[in-house]
Amino acid sequence: MTKISCFIHGSYPRSEKLAQASRDAERKRLTQKILGMRFREDFTDLIKLQKKLNLEFLEDGKFEWQDIFRPIVEVTEGMEVGPLTRWFDNNNFYRQPILKGKFSLDKNKLDHFFPALSKEKWKVTLPSPFTFAKLAGGGSLSFDKNLSEITNVLGVLTAHLEKRGVSFIQFNEPFIPYYGFKKSELSSFIKSFSKLKKTNPNTIFSVQFFFGDCADVVSYLADSGFLGIVGIDFYKTSISKLPRDLPFDIAAGIIESRNSLIESEEVLKVFIEKVVKKIKPDVLYLTNNSDFDLLPAQVANEKLETLGKIYNYYSKI
Repeated sequence: MTKISCFIHGSYPRSEKLAQASRDAERKRLTQKILGMRFREDFTDLIKLQKKLNLEFLEDGKFEWQDIFRPIVEVTEGMEVGPLTRWFDNNNFYRQPILKGKFSLDKNKLDHFFPALSKEKWKVTLPSPFTFAKLAGGGSLSFDKNLSEITNVLGVLTAHLEKRGVSFIQFNEPFIPYYGFKKSELSSFIKSFSKLKKTNPNTIFSVQFFFGDCADVVSYLADSGFLGIVGIDFYKTSISKLPRDLPFDIAAGIIESRNSLIESEEVLKVFIEKVVKKIKPDVLYLTNNSDFDLLPAQVANEKLETLGKIYNYYSKI
């Protein structure tokens, strides 16, 4: 029988209060101390909401991350913050990582960006090394070499997080579903992920695919003996295109993070039953398909409430 679990992932939208405080701080109208208090308030509110909904794992919301790469780039020797770049086909932007030379991560400088949570529930989202390598600029090495070096950097970071008590690490991978893949590249992706898994044998690992149809990549991973939880954006991927009886647990992206319409609980329950019947995972994790920060904070909160209600419905069965 499939166990139903639940978590969120990625960046969460800042409240209007925090967004205004950030603008005021940039204009020197607000002290950094008060801004820090506003960050803490959003963080505390999100943790309280996740606990109220009984989510199995907790995320911090990444309120102080300017984008998914920035804190890592800023504390890694051999990387620089580059030009403002559009995040796929969304209205969000990131600073492109620029690769300059041999990389050396000062992991201790990143602790501020990973506020400690309950160890048995502490979950962290990181950029997939594949997406990181694909979106980075500069560098004189081949893609595979860059991927290998970025994997090493993330390996140092994930080992550090494991020592701090993180129990679940998720890698977000939008590049492959959005742009497609060559089999040789997917082989490199699996090698990278396997290397990270060996570095952190006691940590739950997952990869979340979104922004595109991931049926082909899921089928490839199933045939390759891939070890890890696989996240699927079910707003871009039809369940009819997926193989039956997949050999890994599934993180089902059933809450749409790019549309403000609040999902129907009953419709989602019917869909979840279809997923369980066809795929038969040992564990089905209910989650958002991509980062919630593409939505206003109030809408994200309502969607998270919906996700929690569905999870708690299955928890009582």
